[in-house]
Amino acid sequence: MKQKRIIAAVLILSVLFSGFSLTGEVSELRRTLDGYTETVVRFFRSNFGIRSYSNYEELCVIPETENGYVPQGYCYNEKIKLHFISYYHDESASVIAVVDAESGKRLKTLILKQSNGKDFKGHAGGIAEDGEYFYLADGKKFYRLPLKSLVDAVDGGEIVLSERVVTDVKCSYLNSDGTYIYAGEFYTFTSGGSYDTDKSHYMAISLFETSYSRCNAYRISDISALFSAEGGETAVPEMIFTTPNCVQGFTRLSDSGFALSISYGRDNNSKLAFYEDVTAGKSDFSVDFNGKAVPAYHLDNNARTVQLRQPPLLEGIDDADGKVAGIFESGAKKYSDSAFIVNSICVFG
Repeated sequence: MKQKRIIAAVLILSVLFSGFSLTGEVSELRRTLDGYTETVVRFFRSNFGIRSYSNYEELCVIPETENGYVPQGYCYNEKIKLHFISYYHDESASVIAVVDAESGKRLKTLILKQSNGKDFKGHAGGIAEDGEYFYLADGKKFYRLPLKSLVDAVDGGEIVLSERVVTDVKCSYLNSDGTYIYAGEFYTFTSGGSYDTDKSHYMAISLFETSYSRCNAYRISDISALFSAEGGETAVPEMIFTTPNCVQGFTRLSDSGFALSISYGRDNNSKLAFYEDVTAGKSDFSVDFNGKAVPAYHLDNNARTVQLRQPPLLEGIDDADGKVAGIFESGAKKYSDSAFIVNSICVFG
């Protein structure tokens, strides 16, 4: 009870001194107070959080964690029954592992290279595929390569990242439903600003809810011609979504709704949050892109339908045969001191 009162007091102070604006603007004071509120809540949850979980089923082992790789992005191809996992390594090139969904066995691990022949050592935080192409996130851009090149590659082969497109979000995760590529950013408050996003992405949704990050939806057919080795022109999204803090993964569901994996910290429970199809109604606002008004929708508390408690360090997710599947990074050696370790591709619900 005392814990709840402290959290409530911090929330009330945050609102009273927030500088709330009906126009949707977020003052720096409100952002700071929101950040400290989040920090306090995180402290209590990390120290007193419930460690029982019942809404996931382990499918097969995540490979390569024993070799120092940290799993990040995930996608699944239903037609050829393959799981794809992206990893970074603190000392080596980033890689992609391909796992057979029926046997659960690792088929191959592919080494990522830059077009100049050097190792690609990016975070590889998000991956997606649309049946024809495979996509990989890297900062304010994402790469494209033929999916066939991964399927045909031999174990230990090299995959060269060349064609890319520029975005206006820090691409922490990717997803594709075959029509759109969804590219979104991760935000959480830190005193040093390590995970800050562009201030133009800040939005006061209501008196009690703010958003500091976005996910952009790009129509695949519209941006196909923009991919190049130079990655010059910034792609214009078809839709924009405001998102909560700490989003690590995103998927458009088969019923047109959405699911977000939300996590931060090895001792904090993750959340798997489900949202209704907000695009079925009127947009909440619009964003101007060089004269084009792009509709924007809130993935907020009002749109959320279900939220499941999950173990810490939930990362990439995807729609897999009508269910949400995804991965945790807690099985990596780097996170061996996590409060709860899951080293499996899992299905949720």
